[in-house]
Amino acid sequence: MDESLGDRRVRFISLRVKLLVGFTLLFTIVFAGAFYWFNTFAERMALSRIEEDLTATLLAAAADLDGDEFVALYKEGVPREDGFSDDPRYWRQIDWLDTVHRIEPRAWPYTYVRGDEDKEVVFISDVWALYNPDKAAKFLESWTPNTYVMWNGLEDTTLYMNVYTDDWGSWVSGYTPIRNSKGEKVGAIGVDFEAGYVDEVKQAIRESVWIAFGITYATLFILVFLISGALTRPIIGLTKAAECIGEGDYDQDLSHLTKGRFPDEIETLAEVFEIMVSKVYQREQTLIRQVEELKIEIDEVKRRKQVSEIVESDFFQDLQAKARRMRSRSRRNEQDAPGDKTPEE
Repeated sequence: MDESLGDRRVRFISLRVKLLVGFTLLFTIVFAGAFYWFNTFAERMALSRIEEDLTATLLAAAADLDGDEFVALYKEGVPREDGFSDDPRYWRQIDWLDTVHRIEPRAWPYTYVRGDEDKEVVFISDVWALYNPDKAAKFLESWTPNTYVMWNGLEDTTLYMNVYTDDWGSWVSGYTPIRNSKGEKVGAIGVDFEAGYVDEVKQAIRESVWIAFGITYATLFILVFLISGALTRPIIGLTKAAECIGEGDYDQDLSHLTKGRFPDEIETLAEVFEIMVSKVYQREQTLIRQVEELKIEIDEVKRRKQVSEIVESDFFQDLQAKARRMRSRSRRNEQDAPGDKTPEE
């Protein structure tokens, strides 16, 4: 019994610690869920805003681009050795793309037509020619992307909103058809749109959340520590009182646990505990009296049993027989004595 109690004491974890750990884990789970939701929501809102700006930029750029000149440049233009062109029409397109970029600095537009192979496109102009020629797509340079997104842009406005990253930053892209004066689709304009704003939003959220997380965690820990102390203090008092009662000391004052202004379950437990102690004490006193009475009765029974054993023994029976014979002989002697005869005799 003592060993099992010792084992339980070794594994003992106070209720206060359990409350601290439990609330901390619960808050961590809730906080992680809230952070995931808020981060996802902020990213979605940021991408939604970027999507609106990208769509507006695409449609405006395509609407004011001369489709007839675009087709003529594709058919008649000649590339230089460096991959660009001396054709004035080429640089008029570049100037227009640069105008779009200056209006919306996050946008980096370019134009292209459908190539001969599946998914192949042929670039016509690229605004990067003015800013970083090494990054710019060259005039009449063909390229086959991994998806049909650019091809789809030749027929309808198409957006690729999955953020991707290269050496120059994070991007999303959009494509829309270029039409000639007859309204025919003769090519497409594409815009790579800087999406670093999304990363900035995420980073700002992470920084703010970690600060809020630290402050909230510290506040939560202090509050739980104080509240758990207030909750466990009466229980500790009841535990100590129970230990004293177990040792036979029933004189325990629990009034400080039952006199609160706002009674709760712990005060109810203390009141029930007081009633229980009183009844246990009364029952113990009753049991003591009953044991004393039972002891007296047992002693009387033992005495009677011993007397009965003596009376019923052969030795006692023999003594009684001898006593009877002695009494009978004594009576006969008294009857035969001379003083007892009549004068006639």
